[in-house]
Amino acid sequence: LAANPMPDGANIHPVLVSRSTAMSRHLIQIRDREQPHVHAKHDLVVFIVRGEGILHVDGASQPVSAGSIAVIDRGIAHWFENTGPEPAAAFVVFSPPYDGSDNVPVDYED
Repeated sequence: LAANPMPDGANIHPVLVSRSTAMSRHLIQIRDREQPHVHAKHDLVVFIVRGEGILHVDGASQPVSAGSIAVIDRGIAHWFENTGPEPAAAFVVFSPPYDGSDNVPVDYED
């Protein structure tokens, strides 16, 4: 986090940490919230490393904070809503490796 500070005015700041043939690992910081979306070809594991918020997954809303872990299967609508005063941060593992193109916005209400 210290090496990749959240830019002023940015809402979401993704950083590729590492990549293999099986997965990619990212640091994602969120100031406010994501738009509801689906990854049609990627499964992901989300590790909250800083902050707090609400993780919305397939119609369920769960409070999360540093130390929380979530598994989100491909094709499932999800988004994160930051409820803390500072940008939240998550370490996210995508399988297969994420190239940035498999993020499909959806209209979704909890």
